[in-house]
Amino acid sequence: MNTTSTGTLPVLPVDLVGLKARPYAGPADHPAMAALWAETNRVDGVAERHPPAAIDSWLAHPRNMDPRRDIVLVEAADGRIVASAIVRWVDRNTTGERTFEANCDVLPEFRRRGIGGALHAWQVERFTEIAAAMTDLGERPAILVGYIHEPDTGGHVLLEGAGYRVVRRSAEMRRNDLDGIPDVTSPAGIEIRAIDPTDEAMLRRVWMVGGEVFSGHWGDSVPDTSEAGWRRFRDSPDVQPEHWCVAFEGDEIVGHILNYLAPDDHGSIIGWTEGIAVREAWRRRGVARAMLAWSLRRVRDAGATNAALGVDLENPNQALALYESLGFRTTAIELEYHRPLRSPER
Repeated sequence: MNTTSTGTLPVLPVDLVGLKARPYAGPADHPAMAALWAETNRVDGVAERHPPAAIDSWLAHPRNMDPRRDIVLVEAADGRIVASAIVRWVDRNTTGERTFEANCDVLPEFRRRGIGGALHAWQVERFTEIAAAMTDLGERPAILVGYIHEPDTGGHVLLEGAGYRVVRRSAEMRRNDLDGIPDVTSPAGIEIRAIDPTDEAMLRRVWMVGGEVFSGHWGDSVPDTSEAGWRRFRDSPDVQPEHWCVAFEGDEIVGHILNYLAPDDHGSIIGWTEGIAVREAWRRRGVARAMLAWSLRRVRDAGATNAALGVDLENPNQALALYESLGFRTTAIELEYHRPLRSPER
């Protein structure tokens, strides 16, 4: 099968009659993209969903990508979107690498038919074109990155056959009920509380703390503290400050959890206890544990029947053990694959 890429669109295998690759056409595509990603996540055991409103917000403020050129959709004869490919680039704080990050989703019934290979070939070609135009790339390591959920055997075969290797693993964790939340006392001098969700100045302070904390985490990018960066964050439907948990010592913000609510596929509400951040000077004092117990009560009282979060399985601060001690269990694993974009002699 021909799975090479030419021009601006992938060349699909010739035996896939009725399928065509086309560019992203704007917000009208967002419901179909949301449906595609919901189904691929469901099959791979992942609870996270990206509703059309979240895609609206993300692509209204794109960073390091041009949606009209960097998103490709595969459409069936009936108009259904059966696959998508996205490219973007990120400068990583902790490693100094410029990573060219590829996301590819294919509906289960269309997997193992060459679509993923065609989309991957297009992604590599597009990344090569983008990198060639970068005047500031210089000798900075340029890395291709792909993300594959553990059950997607075809995805693993594709990337490993193309020379990628696994460098990191992350997990989605669930707490299946919100009964029996343990009582956890806040460390001395630390007050954990809600904030006024209409106080925009306070919201920005909290956001800045998150940028400070996560800039040192694996894979994180240089924080975008511009007005556009703030709008990109603030306009997301997952930003629900009425549910946030913020820890203070006096007037100083020492940590936060940016809780939000989202429905699952069965009509119940998940309390996502995400954005768990503690500033370095206050770590290893029990702040994160106290905030997480507080957050579980907060999302329960707001109507959630279960809770979820994501974790880097190689987090050096023993995050996995903390979350397990509060009743979370691993339900899905994602592998991060890397490969050099260019040969070492270049």
